[in-house]
Amino acid sequence: MTLNEKALAKWEESMRIPISKEQKIAILQRFGSEPEPYEWSEQDISVQIQNFLGCREFVKSIKDSGERL
Repeated sequence: MTLNEKALAKWEESMRIPISKEQKIAILQRFGSEPEPYEWSEQDISVQIQNFLGCREFVKSIKDSGERL
């Protein structure tokens, strides 16, 4: 699943959490495409957006950190 402006606006409205223009840009950059070879779930996106809005940081994945399994 990927996120677009319309879906983000719908999420923002349903959660009743205001999102600034800068935050929207960062969120759409993060979730606008799939993290190959993985796929974002709706829950992944929701939890990470809430985390980002709370502390201005996304959860790092193993892939993001460069670590090997």
